[in-house]
Amino acid sequence: MIPHEDDEKFVRHLEIVRVIPCLADPAKIRFSSRFDRDVGEIFPYLNATVPGSIYTHAGKSLTLRRQGSLIALYPHRVEASKVADLDEAKAIVSWIIELINDLDRRRLDIRPDFERHDRLTVLDIVKLLPGTNCRGCGLATCLAFAAALGEEKVSILSCTDLFLSSYHEKRAALLNLLRASGYSAPEEFLDETNP
Repeated sequence: MIPHEDDEKFVRHLEIVRVIPCLADPAKIRFSSRFDRDVGEIFPYLNATVPGSIYTHAGKSLTLRRQGSLIALYPHRVEASKVADLDEAKAIVSWIIELINDLDRRRLDIRPDFERHDRLTVLDIVKLLPGTNCRGCGLATCLAFAAALGEEKVSILSCTDLFLSSYHEKRAALLNLLRASGYSAPEEFLDETNP
């Protein structure tokens, strides 16, 4: 790819298209936004330069953390949760645009990284589980299940309560998080996780 001139921008727009309450923290919001172009080719460069990023080359996704917010980038969109308000959402969007455009200008000086380096934490997972400690998964608590899931020792399908209709939103959020972080997630629930 030919590098862009300084006055050219790889990404010009990242439009916020949906804002809804955050499942993990009802005092905060989550939002979806759409890029004006496919940005997937820049992900290995972000992975090489942004500490704590979780990149999935096969899944074409990159997850970043910024000031407590979890931000999942896909080739055409961004999903973010645990965002304080709309002003913070706009600040995140501006930061992503600047970050991508800066990396695009410096692309020839950066060695792309195609490896996944980070794993989800137990806290990332447990807050999206039912919290019933039902033991249906064979473990004593939801916290123990979250730890095992984070280490990919159990399947998300083992949490039977999560697949009850009353946990639809938590299930969708957790499946999105798992997919964005490169973990195995059942394909039969793909429709409910894509906005």
